Parts: sequence; C-alpha cells; structure tokens
Amino acid sequence: MSFDHRDEGTPEAVWSAAEQWADVPVEGLHGVELLVVVAAHPDDESLGAAGLMAKAHSQGIAVTVVVATAGEASHPASPSHSPEQLAAIRRSELVQAVDEVAPGARIVLLGLADGGLREHVDELQRAIVAAIGGNDAALVVAPWRADAHPDHTSAGEAAARAVLAAPGARLLEYPIWGWHWATPDSVEWPWQRARTVELHATAAEAKARALGRHRSQVEPLSDERGDEPIVAPSFAAHFERPFETFFAPDDESDSAGRSSLARAYFDDFYEGKTDPWGFETRWYEERKRALTLAGLPRRRFASALELGSSIGVLTAELAARCDALLGTDIAEAPLAVARERLAGAPHVRFERRELPDEWPEGPFDLIVVSEVGYYLSRGRLESLIRRIATSLSPDGVVIACHWRHPVADYPLSGDQVHAALRRESGLERTGGYDDRDMLLDVFAPPGAPSVAQAEGLA
Repeated sequence: MSFDHRDEGTPEAVWSAAEQWADVPVEGLHGVELLVVVAAHPDDESLGAAGLMAKAHSQGIAVTVVVATAGEASHPASPSHSPEQLAAIRRSELVQAVDEVAPGARIVLLGLADGGLREHVDELQRAIVAAIGGNDAALVVAPWRADAHPDHTSAGEAAARAVLAAPGARLLEYPIWGWHWATPDSVEWPWQRARTVELHATAAEAKARALGRHRSQVEPLSDERGDEPIVAPSFAAHFERPFETFFAPDDESDSAGRSSLARAYFDDFYEGKTDPWGFETRWYEERKRALTLAGLPRRRFASALELGSSIGVLTAELAARCDALLGTDIAEAPLAVARERLAGAPHVRFERRELPDEWPEGPFDLIVVSEVGYYLSRGRLESLIRRIATSLSPDGVVIACHWRHPVADYPLSGDQVHAALRRESGLERTGGYDDRDMLLDVFAPPGAPSVAQAEGLA
C-alpha cells in the first residue's frame, strides 16, 4: 500500500455511516495502573490516543508517552524550515499537547531517525520495556502495524515485542493513516479486532486542544510550496469523533473462526500420508514449481529460507541454486521425508518451526513463501511480513506463490495474502504471474536492478 497525504482520502462521512460500528465493543480502563502511549512522531500520540490519555489522567492512572522520532522529516521540501528547526518545533509542540490531556505525564523523546525507524526497532523496544517497568497492569497503545507508514509499522512492532517481554501488560493499536487510504469495506480493515474508547466532553475538548498544539502539522508553515499542512481539515475530521478506535492483538479476537491453523491441523493432515498435497504427482504442482524457479531473478543465492517446505520437492530444486538453504515446516512428519530426500545435500537443512514466532536468524537473500500465507490469521500474516522484510538482505529477493480458489478451512485467501505482501512489506514488486488458479509475485528492495540491468543489457 502506498498513499499520498495530499490525496482526498476516504471522507469521514463514509466512516461514520459504516454499519460495522454497531458490533464494535467498548474498551475501558478497568484494572489499568499505567498507560504507555507509543508514537512514531510527535502528533501521533494526539491523533490516536489523546482522548484515552485524558481519560486515564482523570482517573488517576499514570501516563508515559514514548516518542521515537522528532518528526524532522514531515516537510522534506520545505523552503522555510530545516529538519533541525522542525525537530525543535515539534518537540515543543509535543510537550504542549501532552500537557493539555495529561499534565505531568512522563515524556520520553528518543530522537531516532524520522523515516528510518525500521533500523531502530530494538532500541525503541528497549525504551518501551523500560517505560512499562515491570508493571503487570500496564496498557500499551501504539500505532497500528498495518497503517501503511513504515515508521508506524516499526513503532507498532517494537510495542508488540515489548509487551511480549512484559508479562501482564496489554497492547492496543491505533490507526492513523488507515482512515485515509482504507474504506469500511476494505479487506485489510480488521473490524473483528476493533475496540472503541468513548470520550466524555472534557476528554474530547482536551484532545481538540492537543491537536491544535501541533501547529506545524495542522497549519501551513508558510505560504510557499512545500509548507502545506500535513493534517488537512478533511483528515483531521477522523479524529474529532466522540470516541477513539483501537485494534486488539490478533490473539485476543478471532473473526468467526478465522484464527491461524494450529499445528494439530497439519499433524492430522499428514497422518498416514506421505504426499497428501500431490507434490510428486500433480501437473499443477510441477508447473507451479517451474514458474516459481523461472521467476527467480538471479541464477544463484548465498542463503535461502523456504517457508513451508513440506516434503522437500521444491526444496530439492531450489538446492541446486543456493549455497545454503533452510527449509521450515510446522509439522514434523513431512520434514522427516524432506530430510531423507535431501540427505545427500549437506548445504540444506530442515527445522520444525511455527512461524512467525519461531523465526530463524537471518539475513537471507532469498525467501520463498509458497502456499503458506493463508494458513495464518490476518494479524499473524502481518507479523510474518514484517519478519520477512527485516530479515531480507539489502539485495534480497522474496518470491511468493499461492492457490487462488477458496478453501473453507483457511483463514485467508491467496489474493488476500498477496495484497498484504504488496501493501505492507515495503518491498517493490518486480515481477510475477497470475492465472485463475495461482498468484506468483517477486519482490525486492526498492530500486533493485532488473535482470537485464544487472547484466548490463539495459
């Protein structure tokens, strides 16, 4: 997903009329002793959670705000303000805004690179863990990991990891740019995980004042081109509701049984069968492997990862083009077959791993995602995509292939998996193939050369 904040976006009237709101439960602060608000940039905290901060403060709940960057890159073409000047302005605005909703709140300003937060997720995670401070009644709110802004994704990922390291803490995620690029009927919008926090008049008024404090974002820096406001009135309307919206983590809410398929599902599937998918006998599978191999833009790879290697049929063909290859699967039975198949290939190894949680150490210059994405819930697929993006080498390649026909047991469709990869990976789609049965996409870091360019032909 890519978007431009200058585009009109989805009008607030469309969102407010959505019938799905009727089924969204209300979230409260019962039992919360500490509210930790994570922001990628100054103003994220006010757009997404100023009302929640005001409610927490009014109830005597301690509030800590962790802000990753100073937001110095908000106006990259500004003729009137340098990044250093913007950073100073936005830090001051942040302090004023937080003081409107939670006077005396602790503010942690990390000053990490605006636009480059992906490189500092570990540092941000440590700061969030420190902010939680072992409080097992902490509520952490952070940007939605699928908000389609790389810094928001990284901030959300850091918060999710921090909460996993802090027993008892809970996580909620707030959308910001999602209100702009999505619609109520977008397949990406997780209504089943949505929660609302109702704002009484005092909290709503405090939020409005907090947003107004971020003048560098809601007003023009000057009359010159490049100094236009980032938060236009039509976009600000999404944050003037008498409630705020958050998403619960995927493991807190299934969508009518749409949780990830468990290991037991695959153990049962393979029981008493050597090749239940027909990898060795079906023309569909043979053709799919040929298309997958043909889609690889390089002749050879140094370190490859194949997700869902099953009995190793594709693995055997990949092995001839890789110096080192790791195949993973959630079930042990197919891995035993795969190990026997590749017994004569010492550069190939197989491990039972439940992904994305049990992620192997990278980096990898080839990651193969073949027929596994739709086994995951939407939230776990988002996490898998983030794992892929962060463990890919700078010149790496991701190739993904999935069946397009519906399968009742699967949480997602092949089309949904590939839409998420294209939208959330931060990678560029450099090639692929599709027909009525399958989708195949090839991804690489933005600006990667084509095959012809790499060989000096173009």
